[in-house]
Amino acid sequence: MKTLFSMLRRPVATFVALILILMLVNVSAPRADNRDVPSPPTDWVSTLDRDHPLVGKIYATASNTVVSAQDMGRALALARFVLLGEIHDNPDHHLWQAWAIRAVSKLRGARIVEGHPQIDVIAMEMIRADQYAALDRFYGRDVEVPRPRPPKALARFLEWDKSGWPDFKIYEPIISQALYEQLVIVPASPSKELSRKVSKDWDNALSQGEIKRLGLDIAFSSDLENALTAEIGKSHCGLIPEAAFPAMARVQRFRDATMADAMLSVGPYKGAILIAGNGHVRRDRGVPFFLMARGVTPKQIVSIAHVEVRPGETNPAAYVDSTPEGKPAVDYVVFTPRTDRPDPCEKMRKDMSKGAPTPSTEKKSEPARNRATDVKP
Repeated sequence: MKTLFSMLRRPVATFVALILILMLVNVSAPRADNRDVPSPPTDWVSTLDRDHPLVGKIYATASNTVVSAQDMGRALALARFVLLGEIHDNPDHHLWQAWAIRAVSKLRGARIVEGHPQIDVIAMEMIRADQYAALDRFYGRDVEVPRPRPPKALARFLEWDKSGWPDFKIYEPIISQALYEQLVIVPASPSKELSRKVSKDWDNALSQGEIKRLGLDIAFSSDLENALTAEIGKSHCGLIPEAAFPAMARVQRFRDATMADAMLSVGPYKGAILIAGNGHVRRDRGVPFFLMARGVTPKQIVSIAHVEVRPGETNPAAYVDSTPEGKPAVDYVVFTPRTDRPDPCEKMRKDMSKGAPTPSTEKKSEPARNRATDVKP
């Protein structure tokens, strides 16, 4: 009997030991999970202040805490409209924007956002409405048998080198990711001609129906209006006469309303991503203002500012713009090193001293604290 009991007990003990071993392996071994966001791009291209303690950190303004890439990625994937700000000439900001596009697509592919609107479109501030024909040629919409084109071909079709935007090479990661995820790139900015009309002759540039449709009939509060005009003065280094501010403010509002319209072109049941300067993604008076004016709920919008660290400033809250009511103007802030660049205000002074024309009202009015680099050259 004892021998029989020993024979029966041995297989049970072996089985229990095997289960324990498998449990230990399961706990200790790293597991790949398609619900994890991709690794953030921390091989920095910008050279200044890489060792700053905030570099690579993500700050959530609502909770006043530093959060993980996973946390922010999930918030993006759950949103209908994702607004990705930037300083235009910082290549790390474009790498993080491309990462955000990838994170949204990956998490949506993992079905964690079942029932949420599908994001189909990436609207880019750098592309104007009068460039649709060039986009059609890039995508091959004008031929019977379209062929895939490399991302860098878009620069040729858009004549990017004549646009005044920074080198296309630093924007290429965004284009590559959009094509890989099969998201359609659309213009976010109005045509040059219409921008000029809005600047010079607001009363006749747009019909009353178009003004109402875009949400431009909703006036800013006096606090918002004053904040916008003050920012215009700062972003142009105090070199623009105040008499030009109202026209520039009108163009700024028109541009933001047009960007919102580009995002809403997906229809009532889908979503979009915006690539634009940090000033345009502000929740109080930027593109979100016009999205909400047209019925989008605040919870459907997530806004991210990508900012450069400042020497000696380690409080993440100090980098966050505030609304007139004292609330954060964006939802998340991503910190990167600084790009080495000449002082744009000094360049503007030299250009004006040589008799060069003052900055066009078509150009963006965004903060001088970004060393005016959010303003298109």
